[in-house]
Amino acid sequence: MYQRLETLVDELSESGTIRAVVLTGAGERAFSAGADVKEFPGASDPERWRRQIRYIIGVSEKLAALPQPVVAAVNGVAYGGGLELTLFCDLRLAGARARFALSEVKLGLFPGTGGVQRLPGLIGIARAKELLLRGEPIDAAEAERIGLVNRILPADRLAAESLALAQSLAERPARAVRTIKRLVDGAAGLSAAEQRDREIDANVEIIQTADAREGFAAFLEKRPPKFRHR
Repeated sequence: MYQRLETLVDELSESGTIRAVVLTGAGERAFSAGADVKEFPGASDPERWRRQIRYIIGVSEKLAALPQPVVAAVNGVAYGGGLELTLFCDLRLAGARARFALSEVKLGLFPGTGGVQRLPGLIGIARAKELLLRGEPIDAAEAERIGLVNRILPADRLAAESLALAQSLAERPARAVRTIKRLVDGAAGLSAAEQRDREIDANVEIIQTADAREGFAAFLEKRPPKFRHR
């Protein structure tokens, strides 16, 4: 699955026409139920296991690094590595019947493909520790309450609403959208002064774009803007 995902992500990263992405699972039962536990005995070879985990994290980081915003549409369960994969997306929408869990601790393991790295930054340290240490599933309402998902939708509207959100993002000026994503994602580990300087440099660059000029003109002329994504 990750090999196929990597191929798609590489294609998306080179696309000059696709401006937003929706990631979802096939069918209605699951976004992803996580790894097949029957495969775990193969982890008796430490170096092979290291390569596999490094590869999974590498593909997930490629997904996160896409210049386009990525919407995860969680249709069903997102357990283990499935939940971890959503953490590399920019926005998360959930069907009303979606459930979320990081249950690795019950197997004597921990979520080792991004969960312990990314979950605290999304929902806070205390809530992340509760999910990680207890390993119990939560429903969509609880996921929304703690900030794990942005919005809950009826299951029969999830696909359409996710595509509509992606369409609305694609209609925003692409240079501005990609700049926002780059600045937010790149802020971790930087000092306040470094973040400020990055923001100033990006501001100087974006103000000179054709879309910025169109945005100003449309506002003054009281008409909808016609962005050309340049």
